[in-house]
This record gives sequence, C-alpha cells and structure tokens, in this order.
Amino acid sequence: MNNADLNRRQAVQLVETLTALGLRHAVLSPGARNTPLMLALHDAVTQGSDIRLHSVIDERAAAFYALGIARQTDQPVLLSCTSGSAAANYFPAVVEASEGLVPLFVVT
Repeated sequence: MNNADLNRRQAVQLVETLTALGLRHAVLSPGARNTPLMLALHDAVTQGSDIRLHSVIDERAAAFYALGIARQTDQPVLLSCTSGSAAANYFPAVVEASEGLVPLFVVT
C-alpha cells in the first residue's frame, strides 16, 4: 500500500470515529497536507453525514471561528490545517478553548 492510500484510509477512519463521537462541524484551512482529511469529510457529507463543513483560509481566524461554533453548540468541532507553522496560528484559540473547557478536535 502506498502512502496516499494509507493516508486516505486513516482519514476515513478518523472521520468515522469523530462522527461516532458526535462531530457535527469541521472548520478547515485547506492545504495539500490535509487533503486526505478534507476528502474524507466531503465523502461523509455526500453520503448523508450531518457534518457541516466550513472553509476558512486564515488559520488564526479559522481557530476562533471553530471556537465560536463549539461555544454556541456545546459540541466538539474539528479544526484542521496543514502541518508546520500553519498550526501555530491555532495556538491562541486553542489556549482559550482549553481554559474555557470548550471541546475542539485539532488535527494538523
């Protein structure tokens, strides 16, 4: 199995697990490295999942957007960006979520 297939399978498994745990919102900052996860989420939605996808290009804005959704719904929100320095922009909102006990699933 090549890396692309493995990444795809793991992304599908992650989405299935998070959906079973009650995931209803995913905030995505698109990039090449999180494409498998974005595709798995898209497939879940087209197959009837209740997940709502939100695309926010700016990572800092995306993190606070996800935090707002989680606060409003009192449900965990998936927050995903590419790896590297992009994830560092999530830090202020992740700290605020942690201090406020607001549920976020952060994946980079």
